[in-house]
Amino acid sequence: NVSIDASRCKFYDRHWKVTKAEVLDFIGGGAATKDIREWPGNGDVAYGEDQSLAPFFDNDQNGVYSSDAGDYPYYNFSGNYPNNVCNDYIFGDETLWWVINDVGEAHTATVDGGQIGVEIRCQGFAFKTNDEVNNMTFYKYQIINRGTSPLLNTYFGVWCDPDLGKATDDFVGCDVSLGLGYVYNGDADDDGGGAYGQNPPAAGIDFFQGPLADPFDGIDNNKDGVIDEPGEQIIMSKYLYYNNVNNTPDGNPNGAAHHYNYLQGIWGDGQVMTYGGDGRDANNPPCNYMFPGLTDPDFPSTNWTEVTAGNTPEDRRFLQSAGKFTLQPGAVNYITTGVVWARTSTGGPEGSISLMKLADAKAQAIFDNCFQVLDGPNAPDLAIRELSNQIIITLQNYNDSSVELYSKIDPVIPEVVYQGNDTIYYSDEQRKYKFQGYILYQFKNATVTTADIGNPDKVRTVAEFQCDVADNISQLVNHTYDDNLGYWIPQEKVKGANQGIKHVFNVTTDLFATDDPKLINNKQYYFTIISYAYNNFAPFVPTIGTATNYTQSTPFFQGRNNIKTYTAIPHLPVVEN
Repeated sequence: NVSIDASRCKFYDRHWKVTKAEVLDFIGGGAATKDIREWPGNGDVAYGEDQSLAPFFDNDQNGVYSSDAGDYPYYNFSGNYPNNVCNDYIFGDETLWWVINDVGEAHTATVDGGQIGVEIRCQGFAFKTNDEVNNMTFYKYQIINRGTSPLLNTYFGVWCDPDLGKATDDFVGCDVSLGLGYVYNGDADDDGGGAYGQNPPAAGIDFFQGPLADPFDGIDNNKDGVIDEPGEQIIMSKYLYYNNVNNTPDGNPNGAAHHYNYLQGIWGDGQVMTYGGDGRDANNPPCNYMFPGLTDPDFPSTNWTEVTAGNTPEDRRFLQSAGKFTLQPGAVNYITTGVVWARTSTGGPEGSISLMKLADAKAQAIFDNCFQVLDGPNAPDLAIRELSNQIIITLQNYNDSSVELYSKIDPVIPEVVYQGNDTIYYSDEQRKYKFQGYILYQFKNATVTTADIGNPDKVRTVAEFQCDVADNISQLVNHTYDDNLGYWIPQEKVKGANQGIKHVFNVTTDLFATDDPKLINNKQYYFTIISYAYNNFAPFVPTIGTATNYTQSTPFFQGRNNIKTYTAIPHLPVVEN
């Protein structure tokens, strides 16, 4: 018993896109972008919409969104989340917000299914970073029963048609302990249009946050060993795949009942999912998860994957679901998911799975800390004076808490670590990254960006510019785990001079010159500078044969804000003089 006017559906038929930088600029006195001005902070109550819609900071506390009154899309710039409650904000460096319902248009995939009056407020967001988080996207769904009847035996499902490169040669699987469904290539060479080729990547969807379980349902819904705890959430409770074929019980769902069966882990013909093979052998025991490897707690000693099942790669789709539970009228639930991606250079089609799971562990830690992504120290501004055959670079805006006074806790560093019978506690001070130094880079041309750092054909370090705090911390080495080799790979990030910070530098040589390295007058040169921080809460000790490590594998941490490309043109200064 709920309806929506067609004109209102049309009004909301869009995405609102904002960035944290745009909002900060607006707060600082800059002009509001179109989507900041039109942010849907309020619904129209005349149409039965909620007064409060998209999250916003209510500057004048009147409950009505108006950028003219200083209201803005609600990023939490303080980083303080009381009791770690973070459902009332938007997140990311760039954010999309939109709202959908199941009443305003016809049901096409489930034409025989009823309208149930569900409204879903969605945000998708991402961060621009210098690590694996840069290859992640996140999604938070606020799901509301706007109808007048309780929805019984409800399931929420997250569906994906992954199409990893070439669409028709994929395998899928899941990790029950991580709540992760994923895709990887089914053969050694992902060939064809838009394909990855050899050693293709793996990608996954993590079910971070699920719906609230019914009280006293007698089920350990969050798999923590405790039954019927208050506020228990249902994590991934079913995982299945099907093929892109029609009119089969394990193909594209046909109608509402087939969709609902899949949410429950039941095939289209009513047969329950069974363990092993293709999941349809009635002689095998029933199960909740397809292709879990060794992660299914109900079958701990059996390895079941598409590879062990001897499957033929195909155009796979997969579904993760959480249920069942009761969704009362007016009840609000949240689902939060994250998409992770990783690629190794060795190991064949399965080589990237472990690296993808490592990235997922970081994504989980970010979710657990209300999506607080550590920024690192800001880059300073550069003032450039152009002289004949030389450039004088001076640092500006460096003496504040965002640059040289930078000192922030990394929420990913644990407060407590349990190692055997030992319990180790780390203080806030031990968990902080602190400013350590600067690195100036020269870019080969105007098309190069910071994403190319590490490629010496495009980006090179101006060695005489690298400077760091004089504190006996010089060489910084980060380690990444290589699952194929079974050990940690060191990578030198900086070899500090340990002679203190400088703020003025004279550049006279072109690092990309093929003969005389002297700067040439009236030629364009391109530079960028980054700041970096240091933390060594527990000196790194490689754990052979496992990607789990509770010591500091990344003492070097590069800042990600205020990084710009600067153009300099040395020339005779007689005109200015």
